[in-house]
Amino acid sequence: MQSHHVYGPVPSRRLGRSLGIDVIPFKTCTYDCTYCQLGHTTCHTCERREYVPVDLVLSELKEHLQRDTPDIISFAGSGEPTLNSGLGRCIAGIKEMTSVPVAVFTNASLLWMPEVRADLALADIVSPSLDAALPRTAEQVNRLAAGLDLQQILEGLATFCAEYTGQIWLEILLCRGVNDSRDDLEALKGVLRRLARVDRVQLNTATRPPADRDIAPLDREALQRVADEIQRDTPWPCEIIASFPKTSAHEASSRVPGRDEVLELVRCHPSTVQGIAAGLDVEQAGVAPVVDALLADGLFECEEREGETYYFVREDETKGAH
Repeated sequence: MQSHHVYGPVPSRRLGRSLGIDVIPFKTCTYDCTYCQLGHTTCHTCERREYVPVDLVLSELKEHLQRDTPDIISFAGSGEPTLNSGLGRCIAGIKEMTSVPVAVFTNASLLWMPEVRADLALADIVSPSLDAALPRTAEQVNRLAAGLDLQQILEGLATFCAEYTGQIWLEILLCRGVNDSRDDLEALKGVLRRLARVDRVQLNTATRPPADRDIAPLDREALQRVADEIQRDTPWPCEIIASFPKTSAHEASSRVPGRDEVLELVRCHPSTVQGIAAGLDVEQAGVAPVVDALLADGLFECEEREGETYYFVREDETKGAH
């Protein structure tokens, strides 16, 4: 059976071998983030419903687990996972099936809903996003769907952090000149100080091709200054998770990656050949012919951005996977 909603596993610096689950149609989201590596949201909504049937997801997952055991099972993919009203049943079904931990990556926009917090209760790790604490900045960077209110979202995040018993990895993604001003950072720190519990704050930036081409990342030094400030001025540890070019002498594996693992990595993370190699921890020489073959077969398309060639899964191929 071809798996449409379970992908990977792909190597993750934070999680190990991460098996992804996508329970939302491509680019269905409560936000339309200016930095999104998958492009602009095409279904901008707050409507919760069972976009992908839970039974189908669990069936695909069961088949995968019969041949491979990942380090973690992660809900992320191409939209906001908490929009799926079956998310809680899906996590419960996974827990009955395997002891592999479950992580959910969410933009936190629906945490004000008690039913969403209940759905997330069984997850081992929840990584909510917090990119802005000022209304004008939230509109600029996240572009909230109609019916969402930033204050309500922040209150929902606070309630979730007070209730949830698993690991909370709060991610902040900063874009240069968009949400990194002094006022923005002070407002973000104010929200962090009011949260009951966060296990770690994780700083990211727009190192992959963004939806809006004028979006630029912070450099490593600027991110480190923000991380130091957050760690000093809030109760929570802060780390940088942004992927910058490697400068260490680490030797990558000489194995040639399979077509499917390259395809699935790029489906979630449009990348250069160098980025694909880094993500799979293999040498670029082994990646290039696989990318060329996927391009020749019409599964990939490429685009020049700032002197680099980025590869994307073709839009019709992405939509056909859901």
